Amino acid sequence: MSLKALGYIGANAVNLKEWKDYACDIFGAQIIAETPDQLKLRLDDKHHRMSIHKADAPGARHFGWDAGSREGLAGVVSLLKQRGCELREGTAAECEDRQVMGLVHVRDPSGNALEIFYGQKSGYPFQPARPMSGFRIGDLGMGHVVFMTPALDEMLDFYGALGFRMSDYIVMRAFGNVKAHFLHCNQRHHSLAMVPGPHSAFHHMMLEVNSLDDVGSAYDLVNARKINVTQTFGKHTNDHMLSFYSQTPSGFELEYGCNGRTIDDDATWNIVEYDSISYWGHIGAINAAN
Repeated sequence: MSLKALGYIGANAVNLKEWKDYACDIFGAQIIAETPDQLKLRLDDKHHRMSIHKADAPGARHFGWDAGSREGLAGVVSLLKQRGCELREGTAAECEDRQVMGLVHVRDPSGNALEIFYGQKSGYPFQPARPMSGFRIGDLGMGHVVFMTPALDEMLDFYGALGFRMSDYIVMRAFGNVKAHFLHCNQRHHSLAMVPGPHSAFHHMMLEVNSLDDVGSAYDLVNARKINVTQTFGKHTNDHMLSFYSQTPSGFELEYGCNGRTIDDDATWNIVEYDSISYWGHIGAINAAN
């Protein structure tokens, strides 16, 4: 059984207003629900793609992966049970909150909280909070996520069993030549990447938009508002994304970009090892020594 796409992300934040200003005023997300305890953000025709929860400490909360159908979810559940994973079925209240038909909870070998779901509700109009061309999502899913992990082999085995295929590698010279692994589950160049490290951590999520103008205008806004730009505007070697990174109010980073390449045919795709992260730009802590 294969997962189909990254469907949604949940995050914790101390200050929800900071997230509202960050996500809407700068990046164009639409607020579709707001309470003292939670924000829900729409990016396309799905009910919502992100939920931000009021918490005492910031950080990632959960990652929702689409199994495609009821049968697809049942197949993933059977596979995970055979592998000895501890599963918990999502409650009716959780399914209502995520606006899905069904879900199960499981943790990957690094402890990241995953929600495998099906039936994400759709057909809603997207009205961006600022003028923009919209997000490139559809069958590609909402973007990608990047984990640091001390259990790389176990993570590769886990996600490989769920249908992820290798896209390519980047040797990160700034971190002692550690090798970042990039994996795909649909035509998006990668929906998941993993970097070996001394502890488990969520590094960043990526949102792709339809226009370079959207990226440029957001880049001007983060600089004007003095938001921490963790990597400057640049072009990646492997997926060719034109993007920049900034720090979210949840502590992890957000990559915002456009023009990412796709993998249209696994049979003809060549897995390449790159020796630098970017052709140009992306100056920041992650590759300052390149």
